[in-house]
Amino acid sequence: MALAKFNAEAMDHCRSTASSEAGHLGAVGDGFADLYGNPDIFGKLASSGGVASAASGVDEAAGTEFAAAETLLGKVERALDTIQQAVANTDDQGADNFRMV
Repeated sequence: MALAKFNAEAMDHCRSTASSEAGHLGAVGDGFADLYGNPDIFGKLASSGGVASAASGVDEAAGTEFAAAETLLGKVERALDTIQQAVANTDDQGADNFRMV
């Protein structure tokens, strides 16, 4: 039984870590707010527009990737929760079977 308890604790730790990290990644992604749309922030040079466009592209891509990571970790958390529930239900059914005998 100690092994089953350890695995349940490890799964719970993994699930809670996935949940926590999903929130952290989401917060980082929320920080990307298209701050580089105005070429004037890069000066009055002819290439300022290109720099602003490139910075906006990086900003947008980073925000998208962090949002995707948040979503994926949310799915991992839900999958681990489903596994935990299935293991607990199977364990309870096994215990009930022993009580009936």
